[in-house]
Amino acid sequence: MKFPMRIFGEIKGLDQERIDSLSKKDLLPFELKDKHLEIEYEGPCIDIEPLLDKIVKALDENGHGHVDCIDHENWEVSRYGISQGSWSCKKINPDNVLEAYKWQ
Repeated sequence: MKFPMRIFGEIKGLDQERIDSLSKKDLLPFELKDKHLEIEYEGPCIDIEPLLDKIVKALDENGHGHVDCIDHENWEVSRYGISQGSWSCKKINPDNVLEAYKWQ
């Protein structure tokens, strides 16, 4: 059985003081490893955008990353680009995901 949602990605360049102000619960389902976050999640659908709002505030000036959310129920990929202070989202048809992996 497939899970309704899968999420993969990594975010690098965290400001140590800012990330320390967030609890492990604040960061779930991300895993903190030194000064970067990794995610490999399969499970029920979750809204990742409020979490990304918190994370972008904890990045240093070189912070960046990406997160891909695969929604199996609606057959859609949401590709998030992350930089200091902001994130953007691009919706992609999973049938063309490799061709569409270019940020413009």
